[in-house]
This record gives sequence, C-alpha cells and structure tokens, in this order.
Amino acid sequence: MNEPRRLWTVARANRSLPLVARIAADAVARADELGRLAAQRQAARCEARETIERQIGEIARELERFAGELAAMGCDLKDPRQGLVDFPARNGDRAIYLCWAHGEAEVAFWHPVETGFSGRRPVSELPATTRGT
Repeated sequence: MNEPRRLWTVARANRSLPLVARIAADAVARADELGRLAAQRQAARCEARETIERQIGEIARELERFAGELAAMGCDLKDPRQGLVDFPARNGDRAIYLCWAHGEAEVAFWHPVETGFSGRRPVSELPATTRGT
C-alpha cells in the first residue's frame, strides 16, 4: 500500500527552493552533458564509443540520484533538461502540482495533475490555504 505523499503549500515549497534549486541546477548541467555525449556517440569510433557509453551510464545514474533526492523530500523531478520540479498539493479536494522550473525565482505556477507543464496557471488563483498564507 502506498504511503500518502507530503502535500506542499506554495510558502513551504518556496522555503525549500534553495536546496531544490541546487539539485535542479546539477540535474540541468548533467542533462546538458548527457545530450552532448549522445551527439558525440553518433560520430565516435568504436573504441571511443565504449568510453562515451560508460560516461552516459554514469550521468544517467547521477540523474536518478538527483530525482531520488527530490523524491525523498516529497517532490518530483519531471524534466532534468529544464530542471522542472513538481510539488504535490491540493486545491480543495483536487490533486494538483505546484510547478517550478530552474531559473525561476519562486514557485509561481500550478497545474492540474492531468495537464502537466502546458497547463500552468498562476498560484494567485489558488486559495490562501494552498498558498500557505
């Protein structure tokens, strides 16, 4: 049986951003490197390809570790290339995600669980209880 996940308010998510942002920045940097290595792999000779494959595997494990660190905090690394992190929350009786992306100053958006990033809306639309104010 699944344990209930931690639910976040906007205020609590914003307080967690110093650590979340560091992890997300590391994930973005490693995802960028992964992209460069994947492109190099295409043009590499056989002996170099093995080294590149090993590096790709190491980076993939690091990205899994970053996702695990965020999951242990109760949030999800949705896209390591963008440093996109979702924080589970509720809007009344509806499950939502508070949404933050690497480079943003604060958690300023949310979206329904079903829509994802494309459905982002401003947190000012949420009730004070969800905002934590």
